[in-house]
Amino acid sequence: MKVGLQTQKISRNIRQLDSNFIEEYLTIYLNAYPAFKNIDEEGRAHYRKETLKSMNNEKNIHFIGLFEGENLIATMKLIDFSMNLFGEMQPAVGLMSLAVHPLHKKKGAALEMVRYFEKYTYDSGALVALLLPFRMDFYRKMDYGFGSKLHEYCISTLQLPGASDISHLKILNSEELPKILECYSSFVKQNHGMLEKFAEEVRNMELDTLTRRIGYMDGENLKGYVAFRFVSDSSVNYTINRMEVDELIYSDSNVLKELLGFLRLQADEAQTVVIRTGEEDFYHLLDNPQDSSENYIPFGNLQTNISAVGIMHKIIDPEMFIRMTGYRSFPDEELTMKIIYEDGMDHLSSSISLKFEKNSHVEGSKWTIIPKDEKTDVVLECKKSDLSSLFLGSCDLASMVRLGILQISDLAYLERLNRLFHCSKKPWTNTDF
Repeated sequence: MKVGLQTQKISRNIRQLDSNFIEEYLTIYLNAYPAFKNIDEEGRAHYRKETLKSMNNEKNIHFIGLFEGENLIATMKLIDFSMNLFGEMQPAVGLMSLAVHPLHKKKGAALEMVRYFEKYTYDSGALVALLLPFRMDFYRKMDYGFGSKLHEYCISTLQLPGASDISHLKILNSEELPKILECYSSFVKQNHGMLEKFAEEVRNMELDTLTRRIGYMDGENLKGYVAFRFVSDSSVNYTINRMEVDELIYSDSNVLKELLGFLRLQADEAQTVVIRTGEEDFYHLLDNPQDSSENYIPFGNLQTNISAVGIMHKIIDPEMFIRMTGYRSFPDEELTMKIIYEDGMDHLSSSISLKFEKNSHVEGSKWTIIPKDEKTDVVLECKKSDLSSLFLGSCDLASMVRLGILQISDLAYLERLNRLFHCSKKPWTNTDF
């Protein structure tokens, strides 16, 4: 009789990493993210130094490892964020630098880490799980919805609007970093979807010697700034350059106008400017928004910019999200609705019932949870990923129904629901994590 060999399954566990695991962490991280990274001892020493700063000093950055037996086979960082949700700051968690050991891929390690990330998000009381995807389809299967698009304009500097007065502007120096961060924080509090800067971002700003910043001063108050770098556009002519704008922060249109006017004045040094923005209507600022590609798109369309999807998000617990954003102001409407959503992560169908009603004490309607067995005016069906995009305002309900992404039980309610969920400014963020 043949006796088959039995292989014992090695147990796995996930736990927080400390500096004792720095070398194992670096091996996994540097192999998973090889682009532009020097992996000799000098390069490793640089990443060791920067990683240890975060490991040992930053309370809002958590290094997590998946162990198979005693072997570390996957790593990630979790960032505790403060996020503007409809005008109030709320907790959110970001997944950063998810990496699997090159000898342990295709063994379900990444899925285990994402499940841990989501449990951490839920247990911490955070309302949204955020990530920048390496593969969108991978995270779509796990119920992550698309955030709003970022629009990149690459245009002649002279296409920017001019400003007759730039007297409020000054060059900002490194000593004014606290004032810059305070200005940025004010901008975050004005814009739904934005994230406060986290510790590594701030440290990178402190070390950055290439970025220049011009600020708009109102007395002693910094009301906005532009952060940009000069980049050579020619290998044979040092006078051919472009400006790469990394941040364009402004409290109002007057501040924006002076900052753009300043950039236009630099056309003698940089013939081209690259601006990235979440403002969907930015092209209306320009007399000629055609970009430098001069690309023609049938029929009769001139390319103005390229668009990209960055942030993907997931509302782990839709009921908790509604309860914690009960302050959100909706248009005056009174109706009830049920949302049936498909949970792709656990292959389950769930539902939530809610009511929109006017409140005599405040302007607009508010949303609240009602019992699931209560009869509602209308039923909406969708995937959990699209529910997250709808609740956060990064899509319009009517267009999602028109495209067949959402299904509605009664089209008579379509316009009313579309008005309810519409965000006048879709959420966006320039945070890199």
